[in-house]
Amino acid sequence: MRTNEETLDNLKKELLRIGSTNQRDYDLLKRKGQVYSTTICRRLKLSWPRVVEKSGVKLGQNNCGEL
Repeated sequence: MRTNEETLDNLKKELLRIGSTNQRDYDLLKRKGQVYSTTICRRLKLSWPRVVEKSGVKLGQNNCGEL
């Protein structure tokens, strides 16, 4: 199992590749082998906006949607 730091680092790379911090966009466009956003949130015990914030990704305003 990955550490929280590795999870956040991989998430940051994937969000930058996708170009969006929206949870729905991430789940639709993630690469094969990446876990779903809900799994990341559950592992880190954080909401999606907090996960994105902790990853350090800055892609514009109001781009962090929740389900």
